[in-house]
Amino acid sequence: MDYRSTTPPHSSSQASSSVLIPESPGSPNLLDSPSPSSPQPPWNDQPEQDSDTFPLPDAVAQSPAINDNSNDSAATVNYDAENSNSMSHTWRRTDNIDLNDDNSNSIRPQSSQSDLAAVHSTTEESNSLMSMPEVVIRKDKDLEEPPAKVRKLSTPKPNDDMDGETCPICLDSWGNSGEHRLVALKCGHLFGAQCVERWLKAQTSRERSCPTCKSKAALKDIRFIYARRLVAADSSQITALQKQVELLQTEKSRAELELQKCRIAHRACVLQLEVLRSTLMKSQVAKEQPVRKTWRFALEKNLEICKDGGCRVLTYNCRTYELYVSQKSVNYLFPGYGIRKVSCVDYKLGQFVHLHPKPIRDITYSQPRDLLLSVALDSSARIVERGTPSATIQCGMPLWSCSWDYLRSNEFYVGGVGGVIHQYDVRNHNMYIQRLTAPGDMSPVVSLCSTEFGLLSCQLNSCWLWVANMRQWEPRALPVDGPFMSLCYDSESHRALVSCRPGANGSERSRLTLCKLKASVPSGEVLFETEQSFAGSARSTLMSRASWVRAPGASWVAAHSESDSTLFLHGLDGARTMSLPAAEPALDVCSVQLNGDTVVAALSESRLRLYKAVPTNS
Repeated sequence: MDYRSTTPPHSSSQASSSVLIPESPGSPNLLDSPSPSSPQPPWNDQPEQDSDTFPLPDAVAQSPAINDNSNDSAATVNYDAENSNSMSHTWRRTDNIDLNDDNSNSIRPQSSQSDLAAVHSTTEESNSLMSMPEVVIRKDKDLEEPPAKVRKLSTPKPNDDMDGETCPICLDSWGNSGEHRLVALKCGHLFGAQCVERWLKAQTSRERSCPTCKSKAALKDIRFIYARRLVAADSSQITALQKQVELLQTEKSRAELELQKCRIAHRACVLQLEVLRSTLMKSQVAKEQPVRKTWRFALEKNLEICKDGGCRVLTYNCRTYELYVSQKSVNYLFPGYGIRKVSCVDYKLGQFVHLHPKPIRDITYSQPRDLLLSVALDSSARIVERGTPSATIQCGMPLWSCSWDYLRSNEFYVGGVGGVIHQYDVRNHNMYIQRLTAPGDMSPVVSLCSTEFGLLSCQLNSCWLWVANMRQWEPRALPVDGPFMSLCYDSESHRALVSCRPGANGSERSRLTLCKLKASVPSGEVLFETEQSFAGSARSTLMSRASWVRAPGASWVAAHSESDSTLFLHGLDGARTMSLPAAEPALDVCSVQLNGDTVVAALSESRLRLYKAVPTNS
């Protein structure tokens, strides 16, 4: 605060008085020059100025003189007491200004000790202000100063009170339970549990610190706060709802997966339905307009099964697309006979399964049970399941033929010497179920075929149909003259193919006879009708078997002609007859359907020839 002192001019007759007037910012300056209307001091006309008085310059008259280097900004002004009632008194600027420098003593005028004592006494007495003469201060509008700046008081922001209610990391409210409950570090700062854990885990163990004050912190320093009053919302319901949301999302994912599976299954069903519809339409078109195709057979593969020979019969597994071929064992440590697997996909030889010590006479495959049945001259029958022998049945007689039951998949038949046929059950194969013996013929049973009409059996001198009547079998002879070599049955056309040997005089050739089986309507008895007969070989020293061969729009019966060294395919239903050259006699023939292709397999004693049906344009 700036203080100014006013003193009247020195007079010998009257006493002088001194007053300290505080000067605040924005208050009128008492040292301002008087207005032009006021009387000018008489000393302004004097050319010479007294050493103690001087006129005020214009700059000083407009603004008070301030010395920045002075410690005391008080200025002493003297005035006469007798002129105190008007502003026409003469202003005298004295040099009693403390400039707080080295030359201040030279500027300060010489005054008596009595004057200084009067100034101090006047300053100490506050009541002397009442006796101060009235001073009229002129205000000029041009000289008015702007009002003092009003300092704005800092008021707390409304959000400052909420700082203690939110987590400083995520700025979200914490709760009294759940993953974001209220916790504190050892430094005392509060956080949400999940946020501060993620903050600390994101740093290395040496650099872990408090997010607020950066003091050392660790996961073990986290302390749960059990506040008496927590302003944050209760998160227990939120946690329960979050768990419910997770469960709903899991159920949604499971439902979407099930829906996807159902869509895939539906698509597969639609595709299968389209295939079945197209097949049905094709079959209907084929019935309306049967398409006759001409075929030829080309040699696809010639495989050597066994150098020492011993091959006799073969059968086909439609599940694995494999041929089972009987052969002699090539391992001298385990002599005997077994079966060799041959793949019809890549025509490669597969696994060999040892079965019998003596030659195998017949093998047959059961598609419903996936079982292979083999019989041999060692009086035993073997059942092979998935490439491993699973059961051995001792029949007490050398066996020549076998067959699975047409209606009951767990029963099978074996035929041996003396014209005896045994019926067995795989669930209890220790004792046969039935024993059948043909009347008047003791020759071996060379072929067995189970049909929907009964059991067909072929012996060297006779052929029979065994009809079951209340578990009692009745034999009926087929109207075909012998001697016989083999018999096979086609379930689609209900026809039996009987292979007969030439006559004893040698003038006749072997024959292939087709017999149609059908049941009579009134009595239900099975009737035999001979449909067709084909001439075969002029001589027959080997017991070769005939077989059925089918292709789209055509069918044949295949039999080897020993005298012609040819495999004949006799055409049926208008198909032309073909001959396939065969240097070695074919002991057994089998037809295979693979991916719409027809393959004929002809087995000799050591080799297997595979012929593929190829359509021709003509």
